[in-house]
Amino acid sequence: MTEFNRLTLCCSIILCCLSGPVVAQQLVREPAKKRWIIDPHTHFKGAEQIEWEARTTKRHPKNTLGHVITPEDYRSVADRLGIQSTVVVEAVEQDTPQFNDWLLEQAESDLISGYVARGNLLSPEFAANYERYKSSGYLRGFRFRQAELRGYLDHETARQHLQYLERDGMVVDLLVSSDHAESVMTLAREFPELTIVIDHCFGARLVGGKVSPGWTKAVNDCSEFPNVHCKLSSILNFSDAAPFGQPASVDLETYQPILETCFRAFGEDRVMFATNWAVCTHYGQVDDVVSIVTEFLKSKGEQALHKGMRENALRVFQIREEHLRPRENK
Repeated sequence: MTEFNRLTLCCSIILCCLSGPVVAQQLVREPAKKRWIIDPHTHFKGAEQIEWEARTTKRHPKNTLGHVITPEDYRSVADRLGIQSTVVVEAVEQDTPQFNDWLLEQAESDLISGYVARGNLLSPEFAANYERYKSSGYLRGFRFRQAELRGYLDHETARQHLQYLERDGMVVDLLVSSDHAESVMTLAREFPELTIVIDHCFGARLVGGKVSPGWTKAVNDCSEFPNVHCKLSSILNFSDAAPFGQPASVDLETYQPILETCFRAFGEDRVMFATNWAVCTHYGQVDDVVSIVTEFLKSKGEQALHKGMRENALRVFQIREEHLRPRENK
C-alpha cells in the first residue's frame, strides 16, 4: 500500500467514524462517479433573450431569470450531485417563440435529454411551431401557466391543439397554484390520455410550518386522476424565507407537511424530483434541494427513491436512451 493510499484509507475511516452511518450509506449508494438522477426541471436563457426581456422587465440583480445561463453552467452542478440528465423547461414569453428554437439548439449538449416548450394554444401558428419543435427529437411537451389554462379549455382551437399533444404522447407541464385545481381536473377528465405534470407541488407555501386546507384539497382532488403527476421540485421555495435573503431551512422536517401530502396522494409512481435550477438558488443551495428530497424518498424505501429520482421522469417524459450521457463519470 502506497503512502497516498494509506492516508486516503485513514481519512475515510475517520470521516465515517465522525459522521456516523448516514454518510457511509450515502457513499455506498451514490458513488462519486455514478450519475443516476434525472432532473426534469431546469431553466436556461441566451444573451438575445436576456437583452430582449431587459427592455420591459426589471428583475432583482440576483434573479437568475435575468442572467445568461447555458448547459455548461449547469455541468458542474450535475456532475457534483450525480445528475445524469435534465429536461429543460421553458422560461419564454408567449410573444417570443423564437427563444424556444434557441433552447432546442442547446439540446446538442450531452446534459439535455428533452425540452418543455412555451406555446400559445390559441395561435394559428401553434401547429407549425409544434411540428418544427417536434422534428428536433427533443420536444417532450409544453408548459402552460396559471389562469391561461382555463381560457384554453373554453376555446375550440386550443382544444384541437391539446388533442394533438394527447395523440403524440406529449406532456402538459402546468405552472399553477391550488386555485387552479378545477381547471387541472377538467383538463385531466376531458383529455384522459394526456400526460399532465404539476410543477412545484402546486406552488405550495408554508405559513407557520403548515399548509393551507385549500392546498391540501387541491392536491388530493387532482391526484384522483391517473394521468396527473406531481413534481417535488424547487423545495426550498416552499418555506417562509424571502428570496435573496436568509437561506431557507434545509431540514427535511420543515418540508414534511408538503412532501408527505403529495406522496400520500400521488404515490411512488406519480411523483418525481426536480431542482428548478437555477431559480432554486434564490432561496439557498441546490445541493440541499437534492438532499432533502432524496432523504424523504429514501424514507419510503429504495424503490420509491429510484422511481422518484429517476425512473418516473424517464417514463413520463419518454426520455430516449440515446439522449442520456453515460452514467459513469470518467
